[in-house]
Amino acid sequence: MVKLFGEKINGVIFDLDGTLLDSMWVWQKVDNDFLAENGIIVTEDYTDAVKQMHFEESALYTKTRYNLPLSTEQIKNRWIEMVKEEYRHNIKLKDGAYEFIRKLLSKGVKIAFATTLFRESAEQCLDNNGLSFNKLGIECPLITGEEVSRGKGFPDIYLKAAEKIGVKPSKCMVFEDIPLAIEGASAGGFLTCGVYDKYSNKFTNFSPKCKNYIQSYSILLEFIGD
Repeated sequence: MVKLFGEKINGVIFDLDGTLLDSMWVWQKVDNDFLAENGIIVTEDYTDAVKQMHFEESALYTKTRYNLPLSTEQIKNRWIEMVKEEYRHNIKLKDGAYEFIRKLLSKGVKIAFATTLFRESAEQCLDNNGLSFNKLGIECPLITGEEVSRGKGFPDIYLKAAEKIGVKPSKCMVFEDIPLAIEGASAGGFLTCGVYDKYSNKFTNFSPKCKNYIQSYSILLEFIGD
């Protein structure tokens, strides 16, 4: 157990894209490149909409919005192809994230990852950055959007993650980078912390929606309590 922001917790659930990973630039690039392939210019309202959906929802939304002559499966496969190499080789953790996780684990805190990223890329990226079981020697479950029926505006994915690590929501803190996800986690009874990201929330009214909010994980290394 540790104390974060004055709250005693036994578990932490991390989102990946934009929260642990400095990766949101990849999705913006995929949006631009994929729509350009289909003769469409990406707009801000499209980007804002899809970044709050899980993978299947995003593909269906894109197909429907632009009346594309592609199946949702074809859209998803193309996206996977476009991002796979970036996640395999180039995506890194945010400053202080690795050290923060190691410190939590050293104090017996259970950790899970909850992401709308597809599993293959999430697993590869976690391994590359030293956060797989093979690297940590500790099991930190990965739950993906495909395992739940609703997106992050609902608590489903966090409840599943908390169940996996055996921690009650009231003793578990969720770290996220978008307002909708904070709302979804809060609805499930979780403690929450917003994380600054220059792509996902720089221009949104995000920090006032968060009881707890950080610009960097590095600051938590100094103040994490026993």
